[in-house]
Amino acid sequence: MKSQIAVVTGAASGIGQAVASRLLSDGYLVGLCDRDSSLRAAFEEQLTAGNAVAVVGDITSEALRARLIDEVIAAFGGIDLLVNNAASGGAGKSLERLGLDDLRNTLEVNVVSVVALTTLALPYLKASQQARIVNLGSLFADDPTPDGSDYCASKGAIHSLTRAMAVEFGPHNITCNAVAPGFILTPMHEAEVEQQAKARSVDVETRYRELREQVPLGRHGAAEDVAATIAWLASPDSAYVSGAKIPINGGVNFT
Repeated sequence: MKSQIAVVTGAASGIGQAVASRLLSDGYLVGLCDRDSSLRAAFEEQLTAGNAVAVVGDITSEALRARLIDEVIAAFGGIDLLVNNAASGGAGKSLERLGLDDLRNTLEVNVVSVVALTTLALPYLKASQQARIVNLGSLFADDPTPDGSDYCASKGAIHSLTRAMAVEFGPHNITCNAVAPGFILTPMHEAEVEQQAKARSVDVETRYRELREQVPLGRHGAAEDVAATIAWLASPDSAYVSGAKIPINGGVNFT
């Protein structure tokens, strides 16, 4: 079988790295993108083998997005799967203190760049026999957290945008779904926990324990938990699933 071709943004660490690693182990050819220069070292073996290409830069850059798509097409000849994972955790401010520039910056990374990259990839997805788009949403789109209004709003937009994509791209046989991770042990989450612990004047382990107590499964998730779900959404087994938001949160329900 011809190898499927994927593009994964925010692939240097956390969920993005786990997703890219899972897809590569499943036989995909993968275009990788991240602003962190450690991206190349993380996937050195796959880059050397010719199973991946990597572009380092900021996803909000129009030139960077164009170069990513161009390099994937030049190397592999198409795109079957787009995983819009790159994201900002937001300004970490209350809505009262949130500046409009803070809001614009978060939306630029988390929403505008998703639309822009998807648009660039769309002609190649339309040509695929098994086209998939997976967007990274969040538990906190539906259950907002204090000092996270810009992030929560951006992920709410992603959930709505995913449904709009499913409606518009369905006639081209492109499925579009979102995953909504909860408490996943990633560098972004670890930084948030440290910030929350400081704000509450508790130690970091106490804050982790507080979070785990809210999860019916009693543990944090791993990036690989998210990667496994995305691998299923990318597979033929999910061919009739589109417009869905799949929670990956251990059963958390704040409502």
